[in-house]
Amino acid sequence: MDYRTRVIGAVLAGALLAAAASAQAWAGRGRLSGTVQDADGNPVEGASIQLTLGGAGPEVVSTNGKGRWARAGLGGGNWDVLVSKAGYVSTTHSALVQEYASPADRVFLKTTLEAGAVSATDGSAAALDDGESAQAAREQLERGNDLLASGDYEGAIQVFTEALPALPEGAKAAVLVAVAQAQVQLERDDEALASLERALTYAPSNVDALRLMSRRLTALGRGDEAQAYLDRMPEDQRADPEILVREGVALYNENDFEGAVAKLDAAVEAAPDWSEAYYFRGLSNMAAGRNEAAAADFRRLIELEPEGEKAEEAKQFAEYLESL
Repeated sequence: MDYRTRVIGAVLAGALLAAAASAQAWAGRGRLSGTVQDADGNPVEGASIQLTLGGAGPEVVSTNGKGRWARAGLGGGNWDVLVSKAGYVSTTHSALVQEYASPADRVFLKTTLEAGAVSATDGSAAALDDGESAQAAREQLERGNDLLASGDYEGAIQVFTEALPALPEGAKAAVLVAVAQAQVQLERDDEALASLERALTYAPSNVDALRLMSRRLTALGRGDEAQAYLDRMPEDQRADPEILVREGVALYNENDFEGAVAKLDAAVEAAPDWSEAYYFRGLSNMAAGRNEAAAADFRRLIELEPEGEKAEEAKQFAEYLESL
C-alpha cells in the first residue's frame, strides 16, 4: 500500500448551509459552557446563547449576572454558538462536543462582545424592530434560510438580496455573509468575496465575514491577503483550524511533510477534539517517518469518532505502524 497517497482535502461544511436536522439529532449527553464579557472585561448579563448542530438545537440560554452560561444534553458534533445581545455586535464560535468527555476535557468558551448594532449572524431577523415592514423582512429572511437549508442557493441569494434594503446595518452584514456562503456553494468566489467586503463595510469586526473571507482567500491560494483578515479577528479566534488543516493538506500534497505537521500541530491545538486534524496529521507524521506519532494520531481519531467514516482506515494505519 502506498501510504503517501495524495490527500484531496477535508470535508468542511458550514452549519448555515447544512440541512435541517430533526429535534432528536442534536440531543445527547454532552455539555458546553462559557462566559461573556464586554470590551472592558466586565461580565455581560442577559446575553443570548443560541446553539445549533446541523441547523437544529435546544432553546436559547442566557448568561447570568456573572456572565456565565451552560447547556447540557447536547449530542456529539461540531456545534455553532451564536452569542448576541442588544447593543452589541454578535459573534459566533464553533465548538466540538464530545458526549463522554471528562470535565477537564469539556469545551469552555470565552466571548468578548463589542458595543455596536445587533447583528443577526445566523441570518434571522432578531435585530429587527416591530412593525409591518420588519415582519415582512423577517418572513423573507426565514424563507431565505429555508432555501439555504434545501440547497436552493440561487433562490436564497435572490430572497436575501430583496430583503436587504429593509434591514438595519448589523443585520445587513449578517445576511450578506449568508449570501456569500451561497455564492461559495455555487463556486462564484469573486461574487462571494465582494459580498463579504460589503458586509465588512457595515460591520468591520463581523467574525463570520472575516472568517469566511480568510478561508476563501486561503483556498484560492492568496495566503497573505487571508492573513490580513484573520489578524482582524479577536485574538482567541485567530487560530482557525479549518485554515490550518487546509494549509497542512496543501503542504502534504507538496511533499513538505515537516511543514504539514507544523500546521496540523497548530490545528490540533486550536481544535483538540477535531478528528480531521488528527487524521491528516497522522498521514503527515507517517510520511515523515514518525511512525509512533502517526499511530498515536490515528488512535486518537478512533477515540474521538469510533464509528466515523475514517475510523476503519485509521485502525488499519495504526495496526500497520504498530507492527513495524
